[in-house]
Amino acid sequence: MNEKPQILTLNLTDKSNSLLVEKGFNLYQGSLGKLVDTKNEKYGFKYHLLNNDFPPNAHEYDIVIVDFSNEETIDYVKSDNQRGKNKTENNSYLICKYPQTIFDPRGLSSHAFLREIREILKKECQIIVFQNKNVDIEYKIVEENGDRPISKGSQVANFYEFIPNFYFQQNKFGKETVVITNNGELTSFLEKYNKDFTYENTFFHPTIWENDEKVPDPRFYPIIQNSNNEIVSYIYLTDKVGVFIFPVLEDNSLFLLDFLETIAPSLHPNIFPYSTQNKWTEKIEYALPNQERLLEEKKKIEQDFKNAIETKNIEIISNYNKYSFLHKILTETGNELVSAVIQFLEWLGFEKIVDMDTQTEGIKEEDIQIETDNGLLVIEVKGIGGTSKDAECSQISKIKYRRAKERGKFDVYGLYIVNHQRHIPAKNRENPPFTKKQLEDSLNEERGLLTTWSLFNLYFDIQNGVISKKEARNVMFNYGLLEFKPQDIKIVDSIKEVFLKGEVFIININGTTLKTGDTLYIEKNNKFRKITILEIKLNDKIVTEISKGEIGIKGNIRVSKNSTVWIKNLP
Repeated sequence: MNEKPQILTLNLTDKSNSLLVEKGFNLYQGSLGKLVDTKNEKYGFKYHLLNNDFPPNAHEYDIVIVDFSNEETIDYVKSDNQRGKNKTENNSYLICKYPQTIFDPRGLSSHAFLREIREILKKECQIIVFQNKNVDIEYKIVEENGDRPISKGSQVANFYEFIPNFYFQQNKFGKETVVITNNGELTSFLEKYNKDFTYENTFFHPTIWENDEKVPDPRFYPIIQNSNNEIVSYIYLTDKVGVFIFPVLEDNSLFLLDFLETIAPSLHPNIFPYSTQNKWTEKIEYALPNQERLLEEKKKIEQDFKNAIETKNIEIISNYNKYSFLHKILTETGNELVSAVIQFLEWLGFEKIVDMDTQTEGIKEEDIQIETDNGLLVIEVKGIGGTSKDAECSQISKIKYRRAKERGKFDVYGLYIVNHQRHIPAKNRENPPFTKKQLEDSLNEERGLLTTWSLFNLYFDIQNGVISKKEARNVMFNYGLLEFKPQDIKIVDSIKEVFLKGEVFIININGTTLKTGDTLYIEKNNKFRKITILEIKLNDKIVTEISKGEIGIKGNIRVSKNSTVWIKNLP
C-alpha cells in the first residue's frame, strides 16, 4: 500500500472500496451515514442518531470520494439509536414520524463535515463526487421524553452542502449523454464509459469579473452534456484543488480505479508521488532512441484506422439504404410495404411494374399490376398484425376476373402477398399463416398466396444459387401457396448417417448417376441448400462416378441427418 495519496471514501460501495484497496490505495472507508428503513407504523415514530463515520484526522486526507448515488438502506435497530455513555447533558435526537419510513442522515452529516472539508481545501486536494438528485432534507430535533418527545425545532440541510464550487441549476434525470471534446486524455477516458452514464442534475457555467465585465470562469470545465446541450458533469480545476462532479454509473468501481490511475495523477502530480515520480522521463527532451519515430508511426496507424472505420461506416449506411427494402417487407404496412414489395419485384427482374396508387384514372383496387409475356399479374399487398381472414385472401379473385373482363381475355393472374403478424420476429411467426380452407380456395379459384417472409428467404436462395430469378418469376404465376424450390429436380435419397460434423454423409443410390463436381440440393424443413460433390467413396475407395450402391459423399457444406438429397433432371 502506498502512503500517498490518503483517500477518504464516503458511501462508496463495498465493491469499489475493495478494488481500490486491492490496487494499493490508502483508504479510510467512511460514510455520511446509510439510509435507515424505520418501518414506522401508523401514528408511530422513532428516535434517530446520525450514523456517519469520519476519521478523526479527516483534515489530513488528500482525496475525498463521495458516492451520493449509493443509497444502501439498513433496518432500524433501536440500540444503535440510543445514547450510551453521555459526557454532556445533550438528550437531543432526530425524530422520524409516520408516514415517513426512510431516514436519510446524509444532509446533516454533510453539514457536520463542513469544518473538515474547509481544512482539506487549504492544501492540494481532489474532491470526487458521483451525483444524485439534489434535495433539501428537513430534520425534526426533539428531546427524548418517552412517548411525548419535546420539540426543539428543525433544521434543513442538503447533502451537497460541503461540496465546494457546486454550480447546481436544476434536477433533471436523463440517459442520453455526450462527452464534450477538446479535453484531451480526459475526453478519451470518458468516452469509454459514456454508454453507461445517467445523470440527475444540470449545472450552469459560473462567471467571474474581468476587466469590468463578466466572463466564463476559466477554472470551470464542462465535460459531459445531455442531448439539449445542458451541462450534466464538470470539473472545477485550479493548481491546488480539483472538484469532479461525475454522472451516475450503476457500477463505478472500474471507472473510479481507471480515473485514479490515469487521469487524476496528471492533474495534481504532488498528490500521487508514487505514480508520477518518474513522469519527467516522458518529456520530449528525454526521449529514448527511436521513440519519436515510433510514436509518429503509432499516430499514423491510429489515423489510418480511424479513416478506415469512417469509410466502412459509409459503406454500411450505403448498403443499408440499398437493401433496406428486405427489412421493410417484414415490418411495414400500407404504402411503405407496397413500395418495398415493388422494389423486391424490380430486383427479381419484373419490368413493367405499376404502382396503382400512382394512377389517376380508374378504380384502384389492387396495389400492383405487372404486364408480362404470360399476361397480367395483379397483386394485393397487406401488412397486418395477425393472420388473414378468408375475405382478405379471396379479394384478389374478384379483382382478377374484373381485369380479365376488361381485357377480354383470361390471361390475368391474381396474387395475395401478406406481411402477417408483423410485430413479431419473422422467424417466430405462424408459417404458413393460411388455413386449410384458404389454401383449398386459392387452388379452386386459381390464385396465389404468398408471405413476405417467403420473399425475404427467396432473396438469399437466389444469391446462393438454389433457384434462379427466372425460375422464381415463373412461380409467381402458380396457384395455391407459392413455394420457391429448385425447378426440375428429382429425389436421390435421404441422408442415413453423417460424419466429420456433417462434412461427409451416407446415401444409397440406384439408377441415378453421380459424379465428382456435380451439384446437389439438400432439403431440410422445406429449406434448400446447394452443395458440390468434392469426393465420392464406395467401400472406402474413391470413385469419380457411380450409379448404384451405398456411398459416402464429401461436400463443400455441412449437412444433417435425415435431410433429403435432390439432383437436377438431365435434359
